[in-house]
Amino acid sequence: MHTLTQYEIAWNMFQAGSSIEQIVLTLNKHRSTVYRWLKAIKLIGIKEFLKRKKTCKSRRPRSRTPEYIVQIIVDIRNNLGYCGFKIQKELKEVHGISRSLATIYRILHDRFTKHAVGVKKYRKHQALVTASKPREVIEHDTVDLGGKYQDKDGKYRTAGLYAHTSIDIFTKEPTVKLVTDLTDHTGATVLKEQQSFYGQVAWHQSDNGSEFGEEFKATIEQTGSKHRYSRPYKKNEQAHIENFNKSLRSECFPGANYDPKDIATLQKQADEFVNFFINRRWHMGLPDAMTPAQFKDYYKINPTSAKLDLTTWQNRHRAKCRI
Repeated sequence: MHTLTQYEIAWNMFQAGSSIEQIVLTLNKHRSTVYRWLKAIKLIGIKEFLKRKKTCKSRRPRSRTPEYIVQIIVDIRNNLGYCGFKIQKELKEVHGISRSLATIYRILHDRFTKHAVGVKKYRKHQALVTASKPREVIEHDTVDLGGKYQDKDGKYRTAGLYAHTSIDIFTKEPTVKLVTDLTDHTGATVLKEQQSFYGQVAWHQSDNGSEFGEEFKATIEQTGSKHRYSRPYKKNEQAHIENFNKSLRSECFPGANYDPKDIATLQKQADEFVNFFINRRWHMGLPDAMTPAQFKDYYKINPTSAKLDLTTWQNRHRAKCRI
């Protein structure tokens, strides 16, 4: 005795003139499901439809990502805070593992909250200042690290602790120098140290802070370089250094109670972050998310190709970003 399947019942009722509502009530299925069945049966016939359904149920289940790879992805997210694209890059370059972005984001959504992993689409501020080669433009800024120290009575007192930051806007190579004041003389002194890292520079750019006064400007001119002040309230004129400052604050100095007496230890911490940023941190603003060191070497080998790839990459990733 042959027992009719739900597909055959739906088809027989349809051929007998029953309405979709009657078929839905009889089989307790959704309307869209019944419509999909009937459409397929009309196209390939009831026998072929039943055959394919039977084959479909016996298919091999989809392979799952091994747990050790899942743990690597979770560890990268926890330790480095990388987005899905950077995790994909880290897996391939460091661990020799290839996984699609869809797989990586599915794992992140399973292990983290939607708020922490969700997809954000936004218009990025396009930097007004551009460069076409290394050492053409260096942007300068300072970050207030909120220095505090504890006195003999156990009370916290405010004390200045600041980070002088700079970045080559073409290669994305930064420098960081910690200081305890924002005087013009200190700014000029830090510039000389930064100059030993960058070498000859065409243009220096800074905001109108007290640390970037006449002595700072004169020091630049003595090296044969030019200086430009960014316009007030125009964040996209200092977009590159502001973006680096955000990373420095959140990843290297997330606290607020730093003691200026520990400036040597904190400077070592900053140097380690800068070294990691240049040599190990994948940069979304560089072709194929290269590190600044990789892009600098690439430019030395083939400047024309490097500039072309940089322009193509930036145009592709300007409209949206996944976090």
